[in-house]
Formats: sequence, C-alpha cells, structure tokens
Amino acid sequence: MLDNKDVDAVIIGTPDHWHALIMIHAVQAGKDVYVEKPVGNSIMECRAMVAAQEKYNKVVQAGQWQRSQQHFRDAIDFVHSGQLGNIRTVKVWCYQGWMKPGPVVPNSAPPVGVDYKMWLGPAKTREFNSSRFHFTFRWFWDYAGGLMTDWGVHLMDYAIFGMKAPVPKTVSALGGKFAYPDLYRKLLIH
Repeated sequence: MLDNKDVDAVIIGTPDHWHALIMIHAVQAGKDVYVEKPVGNSIMECRAMVAAQEKYNKVVQAGQWQRSQQHFRDAIDFVHSGQLGNIRTVKVWCYQGWMKPGPVVPNSAPPVGVDYKMWLGPAKTREFNSSRFHFTFRWFWDYAGGLMTDWGVHLMDYAIFGMKAPVPKTVSALGGKFAYPDLYRKLLIH
C-alpha cells in the first residue's frame, strides 16, 4: 500500500502500539495521515512522529472524533460565550462503572484467521491470551496506556479546547488500579 502512488492518505485505526511505526512509515512514503488517538504510547514515540512529520512535510491529523458530537460542540460554544465568567480551574474525570472485567483465562491459540505475530508487531512477544486482545489490550502497558490514553485523551482535549489553551499550565492526576486488582495481577503473570 505504501508503494502505491494512487494512495494519497493513510488512516490508522489499529491497536495503539502500532500507531507510531505506521505513521512514520506512511509519511516517509509520501502519504498524509489521520491517526486515531492516542497518537503514540510514549513521549519518545510522539517526538519521533513529530520529527517525521516535519522532515517529510506531510499533513498529519490526530483523531478526536468526539469534537464533532453536537452536545460537546454546544458545551464548548457555551464556555466560549463568556456566560460562565472567568474560568481559572478545569477538572476532568472519567468513571467507567459500566465496564466490567472478563474472566481470567489461560493462554491459548489465537483465533483462526488472526496473524498474532503481526498483531503484536513492535510490542513484546507474549503468548496469546484473549484477555489481552481486542478492546482489553488497552489495559496493558505493552499495547496502550490504560484509561488515560483511551478516555483521558478526549477529556483533556475538551478542557484544553474549552480554555482555548495551546497546552495546560499545570496538570495533576490521580489514578490506579482500584477495581479488579486480581484480574490484572493474574494476567500479568501469563
């Protein structure tokens, strides 16, 4: 695909641990890129991505699709209207009480049709475990940054966009594995 001159742009909608490598290869191949959030899994990856974008002078957009939802646009318009006065502090949070863990399962063979070695790509080689695969891969450092890079990216974006700030002046965070600790401990052993 990257060698195909008829392809002008690449949309990256992969598990997070693939974003940086695909984006860098795409701009090297002369393609513009739309990459889902989170852009990269580390500051080092993000810096490498910015350097590649600047070197190859391609358009790269990070996906924040929720900005397009009408209720968020209305909220931002209300904040920007000045009706709330001078805002000095913004707090964001994410409660995921609806998200229940699946059972701890033993390692197994990957599903038929899944090239698991390709799925792992640049991540550490591990035996396949369905608890570390689709959707739930987000909760493991090998592939993603947990709830912070899954939902935190959106929530921080709202705060920064709402305040018309290029970057926050200060950030503090609290978090941890307060729910279902046994699930993650057992899966880390696998």
